[in-house]
Amino acid sequence: MLHSLRISQGKASLCSRYVKTNKYTLECAVGFPLFPSVFSGFNGLTASAARGALSATRILTGESDFPYSVKLSSNGDIETLGRYGFDGKLFMSMTTHPKIDSDTDEAFAFRYGLVPPFLTYFRFDKNGVKQLDVPIFSMTRPSFLHDFAITKKYAIFADIQIGMNPLEMIEGGSLVGSDLLKVSRIGVIPRYAKDES
Repeated sequence: MLHSLRISQGKASLCSRYVKTNKYTLECAVGFPLFPSVFSGFNGLTASAARGALSATRILTGESDFPYSVKLSSNGDIETLGRYGFDGKLFMSMTTHPKIDSDTDEAFAFRYGLVPPFLTYFRFDKNGVKQLDVPIFSMTRPSFLHDFAITKKYAIFADIQIGMNPLEMIEGGSLVGSDLLKVSRIGVIPRYAKDES
């Protein structure tokens, strides 16, 4: 849910709206949940509002779906415009926490998944144009990479003991779990890398 607080001429107005994702719209139309969710009802996973280079159109990112574009009207109302795929250059979901460089207006992001490459790094230029993917093939199994860091020269990823195991889920367990035998690693890649080397 998004919230907008508008203060104008000494008066305040509050607007709260659900982002009308494809899942939300479809389930509202049929009147019941269709897709498994870690929450009940029509709720899905949370998303974050990306800003800076991504805000020519306000973009909300979430790891369970494509980003969504929203519009804030002059009276403070919030309207979902739909999925936003960066002119067809984004083929899957992306991190909920893109990093915005306030000096360059660039945004840096990644996605992780259950099939190789398990980690892919990419960036958006100051105009919000998505640049080429940098697949990280040295990550040899799915890992739960929720966040990362950007410095002036590097992108830094933590490959921790929390991983994803689709076979475990098929057998009735959880997709996400701890692997206490796994040695955690830190991955460092040049900020403007063209490949993982």
